[in-house]
Amino acid sequence: MNPGGSRSPQRGQTIVPDVGLTGQSLFDLKHAPQPNGLAAPDRRGYAPTIVTITQESTRATVIQVLGLTAFVRASGEVREATLAGRLKTEVDRARSNQLAVGDIVTLEEGAPPRIVGVEPRRTRLERAATGAQGRDLTQVIAANADQAMIVSSIADPPFRPGLIDRWTLLALRGDMEPVLCLNKMDLGTPEEGRRLVEEACIPIDTVYASAETENGLEELRARLSGRSTVLVGHSGVGKSSLLRRLLPGADAATGELSERTRKGRHTTTGARLYELPEGGDLIDTPGVRSVVLGRTTAEEVAGVFGEIAHAPPCRFQPCTHRTEPGCTVLDGLSRGAIPRAVYQRYRKLLEEVALP
Repeated sequence: MNPGGSRSPQRGQTIVPDVGLTGQSLFDLKHAPQPNGLAAPDRRGYAPTIVTITQESTRATVIQVLGLTAFVRASGEVREATLAGRLKTEVDRARSNQLAVGDIVTLEEGAPPRIVGVEPRRTRLERAATGAQGRDLTQVIAANADQAMIVSSIADPPFRPGLIDRWTLLALRGDMEPVLCLNKMDLGTPEEGRRLVEEACIPIDTVYASAETENGLEELRARLSGRSTVLVGHSGVGKSSLLRRLLPGADAATGELSERTRKGRHTTTGARLYELPEGGDLIDTPGVRSVVLGRTTAEEVAGVFGEIAHAPPCRFQPCTHRTEPGCTVLDGLSRGAIPRAVYQRYRKLLEEVALP
């Protein structure tokens, strides 16, 4: 269900919520008019249930999900709550999880309190998942974050632009601003790091940092301050090390929840929301080995690369910019207006996704 109660958008329709972010980036370009005739990515369903807050109910933020129970933050206090029975039966059949870290929920007081409502999601980060009998589902990783901080490394593991493209697409799909943090800069020079990003034509803002030496952490803190950010990345890029530098008490907070649940395995495999000392929230997520996009349109892939998304209109719509006659992207490529490295990345990602 969409925030306004309307049905899911049909072919050719889009829903563009008011996100309220600032700054010049690819995120802003995505919301600008698209001269190439590309529709903005489909924003599919934000939350299942809206309830009226009464004197007996409390508004809270989900900080960790453990099956049908969750830890929530309400008025500065962390509490454990269970999902109301009627919400369990209203699970969105297109998604594998009912609650996500970052969700704003309504609590009905009790022992323990019950989650009786989930507010419409302002933004979301979700990836493809597989349900029972092989059904295609999506898993909501985090909700209501302003930006997705994509952590990569200059080396060990090697820099992987393709993964950055995939996370960028998921962030844009869910109305989050993608930002790159190139970590482990102690394994190379500033020039090497910038050259990697420039040669790969990474189209998003980049912060260069080292959790080992703490270089660049002040710039990183400034980027996170006052915002809600979800931290994502490939396994081994040093995301946990960055988290410990940014939040020295993060291990203690995780351990406390582990003691209360007696289920320590959840603290290392699920997302967790932390409050930042400088203001704002940071949602840590487990490292992944691959990023599955699910059903993806050529328009969404083009949206990752500004030079392609904002090329003049092609003769035929929709255009995949591969072999179609009258394609302005192919014309721009032949004239050198569109860098060949950008087009090659576009084609690579296009060939990897499952087009409808």
